[in-house]
Amino acid sequence: EQREVRIKAGLIRKEKAVIRHQHRLNKHRNRTPVSDRVIMKKQGIKRARSISRVTGDTPMDVDAKFTTKKAKPGRDVSGLRDAKQVKVVKKMKKRSQIKMNQFGRAGEADRHIAAKLPKHLFSGKRGAGKTDRR
Repeated sequence: EQREVRIKAGLIRKEKAVIRHQHRLNKHRNRTPVSDRVIMKKQGIKRARSISRVTGDTPMDVDAKFTTKKAKPGRDVSGLRDAKQVKVVKKMKKRSQIKMNQFGRAGEADRHIAAKLPKHLFSGKRGAGKTDRR
């Protein structure tokens, strides 16, 4: 009885080892991404040069419905009708910027001459013994 149990346990261990080995062999296949081309090749489907030429009987007919996105206009030209209006708006923008640039420059009040002599050291009357610092 004990012998039979050991024999069956040995068979079970061998089966598990075989299963583990097979899993390790197939592990990389499950984790690598498969491209559409590979799938189509396995199914024996010829690939057309562009999606527009593909007929509806291929698995790629779902992709054929979608078109590429058009580039959005910039925020400075969105809401404008045509190129003429864009030109006018750009000119207005340039003109309005001129005044801001003028006000951005340093004026008379901004031209500051830093104190060459620090006031806190050189203000007030001199006491006796203070002449060595000046």
